[in-house]
Amino acid sequence: MADVIELPGGAGVPPEPNWRTLFGRAADREAASGYWKSIVSEVRSAEKLAVANSHSIVRLVVAYVTFDLSAKEVLKLGPVIKAKRTGVPTFNPWWTTMSNAASQAQALEKELCISPRERAAGGKIEKKVRRRTGADAYLKPRG
Repeated sequence: MADVIELPGGAGVPPEPNWRTLFGRAADREAASGYWKSIVSEVRSAEKLAVANSHSIVRLVVAYVTFDLSAKEVLKLGPVIKAKRTGVPTFNPWWTTMSNAASQAQALEKELCISPRERAAGGKIEKKVRRRTGADAYLKPRG
């Protein structure tokens, strides 16, 4: 008989990624970890958490952290700055990045049914319940 190997996320909860592979700064990694935990908790409480959602949750966390970084720069410099060469007022590139991150986060929140409006829309993940028989009391459990 082959040995059974437990895979991470086998209980329906996706494992938290190694944020070092995505973020260089420790502050960004801490923020990402906090976002991950709150999103997983929110999706789990709505009974919509599955391991298949892990990549969508990672993308949502990246969008949140990108939004935070961009928002800090926009608050520092303003939404409109002078172009380096011409001096003509133009949109701050951080403004564009912040706007794109907000749009991406909004779409992912909708996909994961996180926003209050979408919460009722998605189907709940059903936990598979193992059917018990009379023989289970006499047989040794396998796994």
